[in-house]
Amino acid sequence: MGRPRGSSGKKRKRVMVKFITRKTEANGKITEPYRIMEEIIKTRRADLKDVKIGITWRLGWRPDADGRRFLGYCRKRGDLDRELDQWDFIILLNEDAWPTFSDKQKERLIFHELGHAQLSLDSNGQPKRDDRGRLICRIRKHDIEDFRDVVEIYGWKEDLQDLAERGIADASRPLLAEAEKKAAEKKTAEAKAADRSTQNAKRRTKDKGMAATVAAEEAKDED
Repeated sequence: MGRPRGSSGKKRKRVMVKFITRKTEANGKITEPYRIMEEIIKTRRADLKDVKIGITWRLGWRPDADGRRFLGYCRKRGDLDRELDQWDFIILLNEDAWPTFSDKQKERLIFHELGHAQLSLDSNGQPKRDDRGRLICRIRKHDIEDFRDVVEIYGWKEDLQDLAERGIADASRPLLAEAEKKAAEKKTAEAKAADRSTQNAKRRTKDKGMAATVAAEEAKDED
């Protein structure tokens, strides 16, 4: 039928998001996305129990220039947003893709998006709050990000940047502490070897001197 038209006959702008209510109007049951999210928070993400997270459908989510289609997106709400409504985060779900997923895939997708939702912590590890008493939130980036062909060839291993950062980390980390220990042992061994070489050189010089003295004495006797 096409896009609805207004009184002027022009096509109306399509709204690309649709908020999902937590409970259905028909029977009052918790809608599937919220049910999955709340179960994950209860069993795996207890740190988010006081965080207000809303869920919306994202309609007509087309692939980007690289052919990648977004399945979900977690958006942190700013101060202005939170002045207008209650949400700390909004999770957008691809409405077209959602019905094609299995229960396990749906759970995985929401668990992934919740992975982006984090609380800012103070030096004591406690959640920070603003002057309104609201939790201060932040978006966590992916731990691992790679290209499909790299994964296909080499498998999904630890990120190279992460491995490099471990090697440059402070001495409190076992990996670097062990490396420093080995380096110190090597340096000590090299110092001892250098000292032995110096002592041997001195000994050889002394022996040569003594040999020269003996040879000189023998020459005098022959004369």
